[in-house]
Amino acid sequence: MMALSAVFRRNGKYLTVWLDYDTGEALIKMEESLPDRKIAPALIGETAPYMRIPPGSNAVPLTFGPAAGGLGQAGAFEILTYGERIVSIRPVYGYKRRGIEERIVGRPLNEALVLLERAAGNFALAYTYAFLKAVEANPDEDVWEVRKGLLEIERLYNHFNVIHKLAGDASQKVATMHFHWLEEETLRVLNRLTGHRYGFGANVPGGVRIRDKKAVERLREIKAEFKELTEELLESKIFIDRLHNTCRLSREDVIELDAVGIAARGSGVPRDVRTFDRHYSYEPVVYEEGDALARLMVRIDEVERSFEIIEGVDFRALNSDPSPKEGLNLGLAEASHGDVLTLVELRNGEVSWIGLRGASRINYIAFCRGITGNIFTDFPFGLHSFGLNFADADLWQGGEE
Repeated sequence: MMALSAVFRRNGKYLTVWLDYDTGEALIKMEESLPDRKIAPALIGETAPYMRIPPGSNAVPLTFGPAAGGLGQAGAFEILTYGERIVSIRPVYGYKRRGIEERIVGRPLNEALVLLERAAGNFALAYTYAFLKAVEANPDEDVWEVRKGLLEIERLYNHFNVIHKLAGDASQKVATMHFHWLEEETLRVLNRLTGHRYGFGANVPGGVRIRDKKAVERLREIKAEFKELTEELLESKIFIDRLHNTCRLSREDVIELDAVGIAARGSGVPRDVRTFDRHYSYEPVVYEEGDALARLMVRIDEVERSFEIIEGVDFRALNSDPSPKEGLNLGLAEASHGDVLTLVELRNGEVSWIGLRGASRINYIAFCRGITGNIFTDFPFGLHSFGLNFADADLWQGGEE
């Protein structure tokens, strides 16, 4: 069954993208009305429909954010509660809206990439990977092999970031500092490798820029350190108890909400763009339980997979024919939290229109479904287990909203 992956308003209609995660088949349609899917309102930025007030409830609303500890970025949640328990909740988008799409329109590919990298910095390599998937007419296999390796390094530091936050939520101070250190060490590797901590400037039209290929040797040590630290962390019953049964998302929830990435794979649904990306040979990591612990275990296993992929990559600077694909084309990449989508229209080598959809825009709704009925002390464990951010959620087509 196809999932509704993105919706953009264009020319008074709805430009929709449907995706079959089993086959990779994509369907792009122009529709007169908003599709009848639960996720559809959120995909155009409308989250009010997800707030449900139970009949006869004496619950009161409160707003958490946009400037609040624990959220990490400017964003907010509207929460309905009568005390400790979360009765209903919805994300509030718009606080990180910066108009990246408007600035990209009219730009040649090299300038568009510079702006796109700054849309959601910790997913920069995923966005540029997806963008170049959409616009390059003559993909070079060696170039894509290096881009794939960079994408997996980005996945590493994002997974380390989530684990260190979860450890901090459980007051595992030693583990918190150690995993934060692994994140920092991985960012330093990326900086030496590409010249930027987030890989800005690495993916360019027709090529990839590498400065110091020996930098990846440090990842072998990080791999050994990760394995030892993970074994110690998972021996903590206090830590495991805080994640087990917290923010549970069922398989049915994933299907109904068209959830992606970690949210889907932690609930038994193997949605992973890498399974049909021709530059990968990949079998998704899947856990069935659907709670914060399952999502953590997906990340831990994926870290091991990422190290294996990276070890097989010959990192080097490469250039090839950057011939652009004219017209409207779709590009996808599996980021650490889920797939990011770029729908790009080129005319005479310049971007005439672009639609961007980050996994956070979809998966914040999945988080809200999972955390409903939990108590407030579960909130950070649930939120951090999804690995989302509001900059990634505040992206959509800028010409007509």
